Amino acid sequence: MVDLAGTILRVPQSARLLLAFIFVALILASVLTYLLRNVLPKDLYTDLKNRIRAWWLMVLVQVVVVSIHPKGSILLFAFVSFWALKEYFTAIRIRPEERLALFVAFFVILPLNYLWIWTEWYVMFLIFVPVYGFLSIPFFLLMGKNPRGFTVSAGRIHWGLMAFVYGIGHIAYLVNLRHLYDLNAPYNGLTLMMFLIFVVEMSDVFQYVFGKLFGRRKVWPSISPGKTWEGLIGGIATAVLLGYLFRFLTPFSPLESVLVSFLITSLGFIGGGVMSAVKRDLGKKDFGYVLPGHGGIIDRIDSLCWAAPVYFHYIAYFHGHYLLITGTKS
Repeated sequence: MVDLAGTILRVPQSARLLLAFIFVALILASVLTYLLRNVLPKDLYTDLKNRIRAWWLMVLVQVVVVSIHPKGSILLFAFVSFWALKEYFTAIRIRPEERLALFVAFFVILPLNYLWIWTEWYVMFLIFVPVYGFLSIPFFLLMGKNPRGFTVSAGRIHWGLMAFVYGIGHIAYLVNLRHLYDLNAPYNGLTLMMFLIFVVEMSDVFQYVFGKLFGRRKVWPSISPGKTWEGLIGGIATAVLLGYLFRFLTPFSPLESVLVSFLITSLGFIGGGVMSAVKRDLGKKDFGYVLPGHGGIIDRIDSLCWAAPVYFHYIAYFHGHYLLITGTKS
């Protein structure tokens, strides 16, 4: 059986503090929403209830997966990438000529991308999708023997691989940072990953809250009507404050934690806007319905697709001695 309690005790104290904060926040949110069930408008109450349930599910799944294996998050995000690709291509009308290239994307490029992450082959991870993946997709499209729509097909498959496989893969690679198994270290790959997800997702949550409470002026009315300037400013400011308070999860200085938090939340907002534009272009409200209150997997990870690569490479450049940059497994 999965030893949840034992696993939580084996992670750094900084990670346990964050988990405790998250669970307390979820409990308070659940109780408060229940107490206000007769006060809130029915649609808002239902939306909040579904969102809180989805957060409970996502947090518990992450805890269980990490409990099974220290690198369990890699497998989790491999599944997330697969499901996000599925949602993306389900929303698009697939041409018959694309089927072979899509098979390669799903069952060759995606698994190999996460194999390089699991085995800590850093250099191969960096170049595999943007070089070998991008070069191979047009070749397999040639097998369809139909030039009509070739450019569109190559572009949207490349786009899906870059956002949902390569971008999300950077979150998974964080668990390979040094000190992963050093429980005396104040932070490790797990805590750095938790910091990224926590700050970016809290920005999304508080953008929603401030937007509902104070939102008046739309940022992109024709792209994402629910995003307001009031929500954006309130959400990013709150997330930056939380990033500052939880900087003990990272090697960042106080000022650096503020700057990094602002950077990743701003990129997260852009990522959410880009994915909203994609949905509007495809005539979709959500990419899926796997998470009630959140839509599909893409609707939940859209911010991370943009924030994760920049966050990862920031750490690699300014804190590179924490990375296993050897080209092979150490």
